[in-house]
Amino acid sequence: MVRFVILVVLALAMMSAAACGSGVAEVEHNAAVSAARAAGYAEGREAGYSEAEAKYQAELSMMEAEERHVGVALGEWSLTVTPNTVPSGVIEFTASNGGPADPHEMVIFKTDLSVQQLLAIAEANRDERGFLPEEGVEGVEFIAEIEEFEVGQAASGEYLLLPGRYVLICNIVDADEIGDDGHPEAHFLEGMWAEFFVTEG
Repeated sequence: MVRFVILVVLALAMMSAAACGSGVAEVEHNAAVSAARAAGYAEGREAGYSEAEAKYQAELSMMEAEERHVGVALGEWSLTVTPNTVPSGVIEFTASNGGPADPHEMVIFKTDLSVQQLLAIAEANRDERGFLPEEGVEGVEFIAEIEEFEVGQAASGEYLLLPGRYVLICNIVDADEIGDDGHPEAHFLEGMWAEFFVTEG
C-alpha cells in the first residue's frame, strides 16, 4: 500500500512538472508570436510612411515646377507676365508673340529702380534712343534674354533667379519704323514692360 502511494505521488509530481514546462513554453511561444506581429506591423507602418512621403515629395516637386513656370504674352504694345510672383530657383519662361505685326523679344533686368526711371534712362540714351543699356547703368543688372522671334511663334528659356524685383521688357528699337515723334519705334517706350517678383524659395 505504501509503495502504491509513493508511485502515485511520483506520477503526480511528474505530471505537474510537465504541465509547468508546457506552460512556460506556451508563454515563450506567445511572446515570440506577439513580438513578430509587432515587428511586422511596425515594418508595415514604416513602409506605408515611406510610400506616403515619396508621394508627397513627388506632388510637391510637381507643384514647385508649376509655380516656377511663367508665361509671357508679347504684342503691340503690351507685355503680360503670368504669374508675376514666383519662388526663387530655376524659372522657366515661355514667351509668345501675339503680334499682330512686329517681332518681339523678352529681356530680364534685376533692379530696384522704378519703371519711370528706366524709361527715362532709355529715352535719354544718345547711342540708341529707347534702348535700355544692358550694362553700365547703376542699379540695373542685365540677367537674360529671349531673342526676338516672329509673330505667332513662341520661345522659352530657363534662368536661375534670386529673390528680388525684376523688370521684363521688349528692348527692340526698329529703325525702319519711324513714330509720330520722328524717332525710331522703341518697343519699351511704347509700353512693352512688366514688373516681376521673386520671393524666397
